[in-house]
Formats: sequence, structure tokens, C-alpha cells
Amino acid sequence: RAVAPDPAPTGHTLCPFPPQNFLLLLGTLLSCGLGGSAQGPGEWTPWGSWTHCSSSCGQGVSVRSRRCIRFPGEEPCWGDTHEYRLCQLPDCPPSAVPFRDLQCALYNGRPVLGTQKTYQWVPFHGAPNQCDLNCLAEGHAFYHSFGRVLDGTPCSPGVEGLCVAGRCLSAGCDGLLGSGTREDRCGRCGGANDSCLFVQRVFRDAGDHP
Repeated sequence: RAVAPDPAPTGHTLCPFPPQNFLLLLGTLLSCGLGGSAQGPGEWTPWGSWTHCSSSCGQGVSVRSRRCIRFPGEEPCWGDTHEYRLCQLPDCPPSAVPFRDLQCALYNGRPVLGTQKTYQWVPFHGAPNQCDLNCLAEGHAFYHSFGRVLDGTPCSPGVEGLCVAGRCLSAGCDGLLGSGTREDRCGRCGGANDSCLFVQRVFRDAGDHP
């Protein structure tokens, strides 16, 4: 007489897994043991090396990146995939052509706007987004936007900040663009005003002494 196998104990789930696939095995164990729910975000790889400065003189931008490693069902990593820092090189010579001017000049003599007409282009700073490559056609009353400026382009003359990924960002005291980190009252970058002692004294005028 055939005997039926004992049923699995109640309250437990049997999860079959293919032993030949380690990753699938690990994912199955996580799904079984953790109820299939996400257990926090994934993990970042270490930061890569900083790139060369985007400029050969004056201010520029250097960038480094990292990747998020996560299993299916896990939340994305918390944080940014890229970091940008300010790189300060020796001042450009007076004869150097500004970075934005160079980018506009790349379109000189090239047909644009769906016609065969060509123009000479110079930067135009009156457009809403100062991190777009807005160029004015010389001798004409119109400008054209050729997309974003390259990272490290100054936002506009006389304005502190550099364009990064289409946004105008200023560097914090840590040198990172867009970090917003500032020195505290003790002069410590990113500090909490707890690294120095403030002494306050009240002096009263006692009048003239003989």
C-alpha cells in the first residue's frame, strides 16, 4: 500500500531552487526567508577617479561617478551617481577666447534652422536658462539655443557659479558644486559651531580716574 508523504508543517513555505545557478539560488533564499519584501536600498560601488579639469585655465569642473548594485526588488541606492568639484587652474591669458564664445563659434558657417543660410554666432545672455547655449546671430535680431552648454561653462558674466548638467551651481567650502556646505562660526567647513569657544565680556565705562 502506498503511503502519502507527510505534509509540510504549517506556517512554512517550501521554495524550490535550481542548485546550478548561484544568483538565482540567492535570490530565491532572500525571497523565501524575507517574505519577498524589499530590504532597504542597494549598495554603491566605490567612487571612481576624478576626471581631468574641463578647462585648461581658470575655473573648471572635475567629475567622478559610481554605480548602484542591487538585487531585483531592492530599492534604488540613496544618493547621487555623480559628484562635481571645482578645479582652479592659473588664470587664463587676456587673449584667451571665453569658453561660451568657443561653443557658439562651433556653429559659424553651418546651416541651421532648417535652411541653407549660415550665420556668425556670439553668446546671448538674455535668455531664461543661462545654462543653455544661447547664441545671437551677428547682424540679426534673433538668437538660437543649441542645447546645453558644456559642463564647467560659467553661468554668465559677473555671476558666481558654473553650469553642470544644465544647472547653475556654486561650490561649497568643500569644493563640491551644489553641496551647499558652508563654514561655521569657528571657520570649520561643515562644522556645527562646536569646535571653538566663544567668550563674551561686557565692559563698562567707569569714568575718568584721577
